[in-house]
Amino acid sequence: MKVHILDEKEERYPSNENGYSKCYLCKVSLLEYVESIPEDYMGFEVQRGIVNNKYLDDLADTIRYKRHIPPIVLISDDFVIEEAGAKVVSFKILDGLQRTHRMKVIYDTLTLMLKVGEKQLIEESPNKFSRKYSSEIKAVGSNSKLIRKLAGLNCEGLTKASDFFEEGSIWVEVWVGLSREEQVRKMLMLNAGHKAVNIKHQLEILFSNTLLALEELSSDGITFIREKEQTSIQYSKSRTLGSYHYSHVISALVAISAGKLVVTNSDFVSDVQSGVIEDVDLIEGFDFNFLKNMMDFLYALDMSVNRNFNEVGLQWIGREVVLVGLFGAIGSYSKKHGVEIHSMLKNLLFKVDDITEYLKIHEFENERNNVKLNKVNVGNVNRKAVYAAFNDYLNNSEFKGWALYFGGKNEI
Repeated sequence: MKVHILDEKEERYPSNENGYSKCYLCKVSLLEYVESIPEDYMGFEVQRGIVNNKYLDDLADTIRYKRHIPPIVLISDDFVIEEAGAKVVSFKILDGLQRTHRMKVIYDTLTLMLKVGEKQLIEESPNKFSRKYSSEIKAVGSNSKLIRKLAGLNCEGLTKASDFFEEGSIWVEVWVGLSREEQVRKMLMLNAGHKAVNIKHQLEILFSNTLLALEELSSDGITFIREKEQTSIQYSKSRTLGSYHYSHVISALVAISAGKLVVTNSDFVSDVQSGVIEDVDLIEGFDFNFLKNMMDFLYALDMSVNRNFNEVGLQWIGREVVLVGLFGAIGSYSKKHGVEIHSMLKNLLFKVDDITEYLKIHEFENERNNVKLNKVNVGNVNRKAVYAAFNDYLNNSEFKGWALYFGGKNEI
């Protein structure tokens, strides 16, 4: 992608192994940008998924009438400066994914409309055209609304899709030399004035390297669900054996490392970014053996709970509050008694059926529903209840009953 450099700025960070990062403000042909969009443009892990936004529904008008499109921020490891200008050989989208996605959908929709050659049908009845080619339209990520929009802009009169974008231009900021940490910080800053980036997704971004490690070392049958693939709410309603929402696993990892309950809110994310979470020294650097032992135990417990309680068990393990309570208790016991977590997890792996029987999970939901939600923070009450119950198990104490644990009478 050829670009014309308008300005440049350099930033220096102590943590940057290159010593500095550089940003180039560039002007690029809109058509060249659209035709240079990488096939995996939605795969950059720091980006959220595609979201609905009514303000972007009119992007076709903006392109057609050569109006201004807000700048897009890119990251490139292959930015070449030449005498005649500059060239972005490859890039990832740091900010502007939604605009980019819609421009690509518009381009692909126009290509489809012109390819089938039914100009009269498009002009006279866009809805009939949409019904006739519904599968093809869906395949390019489009819909009948966009077909009607493009028909209203007389796009059926074009000879090729590229004509729609010609003579248009867009500004792009191209960052070169950004460390991964700086990429995350800039992405969150760029989104600060927009619809808030989901807390779960922010956590996944900050711990993306850990996810790669977990996927590599986990046993067959274990899968991880990311927030942009399926929200934690959707996941909890339809989870299957061995599937874990990655944000829940992160919370459990921090809880076991800190040896206490954690609450994943905006303050928590800020503390993770700042590296000031008390008692946690392993952010994005968890030991492989530790991760494997943790997932082996969790999967074994998952299978045991599923054998004994079926759907009830699947939903129980699928709750973030349950994982935080369980692993927070393990971490707390380890710290108080000087027992290595590795050893604890290996030992507990052979006690999953005993744990399942002890916790009487079939009674958990009934007592949980008896909590007066208008008087308490239900998330905190759930975490504390699971923590207290499992803490009793680890200390060889008698199970006191979920009614008592939910009553908050135990010392956490």
